[in-house]
Amino acid sequence: MKKILGCCVLATVGVMPALSGAAPLSFLNKSIISRIPAADTPSLQATVGVVLNDMADGQPTEWTSSQSTRTRRTPVHIVLTPQQTVQTDSAGTCRLLDAKVSQANTDENWKYWFCKQADGSWKASHN
Repeated sequence: MKKILGCCVLATVGVMPALSGAAPLSFLNKSIISRIPAADTPSLQATVGVVLNDMADGQPTEWTSSQSTRTRRTPVHIVLTPQQTVQTDSAGTCRLLDAKVSQANTDENWKYWFCKQADGSWKASHN
């Protein structure tokens, strides 16, 4: 199972803006998540938002990319499942999100902590 900083992966798929000073993302070049077509980014962003805002812990939500017309790759399939919700004094509501990412016969598992911001948005934790 892979566990990385959620901000780095999500910046790659556009779920949140890239952070200045963040580590280079070259280690993601061969990951499945890097194969998501850019045109599908808004759909993935919306799905992650729904999962974080509305889904109960343990309730999976599936998302599938479109097939890339340029590369004719098989669509990327992701199952997003909130695993744990916690309340903290310093960060407020935080959720651990599990992402099972697959394409054809290849699978990757990712976990991200997100904390809800004062404006209602979610930010990937750097911890």
